[in-house]
Amino acid sequence: MTALTGHSVLLTRAEENNDAWAERLAAAGALPIALPCIRTEAITDQATVTAITAALEAADWLAFTSRRGVEAFVQLSPEPLPESVRVAAIGTATAAAAKQLLGGVDLTSEAGTAASLARALADRIGAGTHVLIAVAENAADALQETLEATGADCVRVDVYRTVPAPPLSPKRALSSLGADNVLLASPSAVTGFVNQVAVDISADIFTIGPSTTAAAQAAGLDIAAQAEYPSLEGLMEAMICAS
Repeated sequence: MTALTGHSVLLTRAEENNDAWAERLAAAGALPIALPCIRTEAITDQATVTAITAALEAADWLAFTSRRGVEAFVQLSPEPLPESVRVAAIGTATAAAAKQLLGGVDLTSEAGTAASLARALADRIGAGTHVLIAVAENAADALQETLEATGADCVRVDVYRTVPAPPLSPKRALSSLGADNVLLASPSAVTGFVNQVAVDISADIFTIGPSTTAAAQAAGLDIAAQAEYPSLEGLMEAMICAS
């Protein structure tokens, strides 16, 4: 018997992101159920393209906090990176995307958080280092604030956004989906979830971090637990502890 045998788990990420999580949950014995509650889209206006082009001219480092950020960046800036620009990425999935689409990665944080990447990068740079940060429109400023505190010169460019699923009428009953656990990995997913689903049964709802927890509580959801660290592994540990 594996760690999550008997658990049915509703995945609420974007459609293209649910498959990898579903495979890992199934390997742990769970039954994954996909209900995409958000979608992602690149921010493709000319102002964003111009901002990236200008920032790259001075950049020493290019930092990514998600795989989708790498994909959107490449869509907006398809030319090869200048040889002088080094790449930093959060976690293994983002690093893998950078290797595939940009040809390499120079620094990967061990933990999948902006704070961990900030610490790792702060150890490698000095005052006056130019860092281009390519992130989601709703991303927090922790990475930029930490690096600027070391004297780095940071330029943040929002390269994609997450869009919650629109309101559904009538909503789908949670009982009809067959899930007794719900994973929420972003505030946008919270909005998309409550737009689509009527919580008509008792279910354990797990959040990936503080901002998602705050959004869920504001939406009137009862949270079983918040992941100790923001990743699928953290969510799985939270589910195991709550069992």
